[in-house]
Amino acid sequence: MKTIHLFKFNNSIFHKIPFFKEEQRLKSDITEINIMNIEIVTEYIVKTHDDFSFDDTSGNDLLSMCKKAQKTIEHYFVIRLDHYDFI
Repeated sequence: MKTIHLFKFNNSIFHKIPFFKEEQRLKSDITEINIMNIEIVTEYIVKTHDDFSFDDTSGNDLLSMCKKAQKTIEHYFVIRLDHYDFI
């Protein structure tokens, strides 16, 4: 068995964190901030067989694996609005 990380964004599953740069990561408590456009990427930590292949696994099977994840982590990213950053 091995441990893998899957990422869910906009109802799609990825094997690497999608689209966002580290400098866009929100480092403060988002419950206090409600004026920003924030995107959430959910990371799922999953145990799977040693011969697991992301590319050979169906979307439904990946979603099923995410539902059975040992741990989930939410990553918050600030998105630019009108060419301005709010942070």
